[in-house]
Amino acid sequence: MSKIDIIIPAFKAQDTILRTLSSIAMQSIKDKLRVTIVNDNDGIGYKKFVDMFKDFIDIQEINMDENGGPGVARQYGIDNTDYTYFTCIDADDTFANAFALELLLKHIEEDKTYHTVIGGFIEQHENLQMIGHQQDMVWMFGKLYTRSFINKYGIRFNETRANEDNGFNTWLRLVSSDTEKVKFIQDVVYFWHHKEDSITRINNCQYSYDQSFVGYTDNMIYAIQNAKKSKPFNSYIDMWAIQTMAQLYIYYYQTVKRDKRFIEQNYSYCKKYYTEVFKHYNNTMTKDNIEPIFSEVLSQQAPNMRDLVAEKTIYQFIEQLKKDTEEVKE
Repeated sequence: MSKIDIIIPAFKAQDTILRTLSSIAMQSIKDKLRVTIVNDNDGIGYKKFVDMFKDFIDIQEINMDENGGPGVARQYGIDNTDYTYFTCIDADDTFANAFALELLLKHIEEDKTYHTVIGGFIEQHENLQMIGHQQDMVWMFGKLYTRSFINKYGIRFNETRANEDNGFNTWLRLVSSDTEKVKFIQDVVYFWHHKEDSITRINNCQYSYDQSFVGYTDNMIYAIQNAKKSKPFNSYIDMWAIQTMAQLYIYYYQTVKRDKRFIEQNYSYCKKYYTEVFKHYNNTMTKDNIEPIFSEVLSQQAPNMRDLVAEKTIYQFIEQLKKDTEEVKE
């Protein structure tokens, strides 16, 4: 019988994890679940909650030797479990209803060409404002993964603390194919609860222009380079690498406009991406090959650039990156 591991990275989540575990205990297939709370070395522990739920669900707590952040904790949970499938839930969120995991399991077992099934999730904001997300490939929310596929390609979290979900899922996306596919379903299976002191919301959303930019860049480099090792001639990976350069151009000028404190830092990460990934394409592909990809990204992101006036075109920006990286090398 196929079973599901549920990985919960937890750091000082004692005030919210009861709600999370309750949403698991109500699952219609709770006999097919094993819950692993990964204590990210918070110095408190979750024994009280394990004891509270052990008569209703299969539940355990494992402990990290040192604090590593949610991505490292998730990976530790994945490495220390072994069921056919796994899913992740944060210690302050809930599954949307009693059938959430049964729906994901049903869809992943209907057709073995699918290695991951992704449901919709609802993001709660202040005053019960709800924002729906469909076909999301960024967050770990609302997804059921086949462990054998993850192991086949060696997909793992790295040790970053921002955009690590994006790195994991991008690597997965880039090695998928017509015979190893991702399936999206419309059912809402997960609620992402509002948290006032969330790192993404504090300090006037500083995270977007600071840790997120750094984490995004590092995780795109990580995902692209690792996917290339498995599939060196995959043109989809090449397209993604070029698209990411365009995204970084946009994100950089958003930084220039909205939070000048991080201009120097974020430009240095643009240089890092150019050196480690995009330089290859800039040297081996013509502008005619790259331009349609850039144009598509810039067109899609146009609504996010309405109030931005970039001092350089994307081609001038890349030429500056090239010049600056060559100067550093000299």
